Amino acid sequence: MRLSVLLTLGAVVTAGLLAVQPAATAQAAVTFYADSGDSCFRGITQGTLDWLTGPVIRPTVKVDGYLSDDANLSPCTRDGMYSTAVFNAYNGTTLVDSETYKADDAQVPLSFTLSDPAGVAAIDRVVVQVCRFSGSPIGVSYCGKAAEYKTP
Repeated sequence: MRLSVLLTLGAVVTAGLLAVQPAATAQAAVTFYADSGDSCFRGITQGTLDWLTGPVIRPTVKVDGYLSDDANLSPCTRDGMYSTAVFNAYNGTTLVDSETYKADDAQVPLSFTLSDPAGVAAIDRVVVQVCRFSGSPIGVSYCGKAAEYKTP
């Protein structure tokens, strides 16, 4: 009798511990920054990348921040171009997901997740790059240096 009570109690405690496992484990958030590479800092993106992993949900990277084009603090006059920020997520050398955002003489908030559409591949690095493009069909474009962030 005593043995069956202990076995039952052990099973209940084990089931309870398994039920309260976290669905996702957040690792340390990484601060990101990238700019358009010009002396005026016309295009800037910055914020945080938060890697989320776990046994229940698909591995993701949560992106929060902003993209700014021709910010009010820029010492240069506006030039009629707009900025884009590209976020490429990789597993090794394989591109898993990509997001692109645009800002034109404004500051645009960013809040999205990067993940493998199949829900299988983890993301081990994110590459962020800001580029600027002319608003006219014929014009110049240029990009700043790509910034790479690895999983913490």
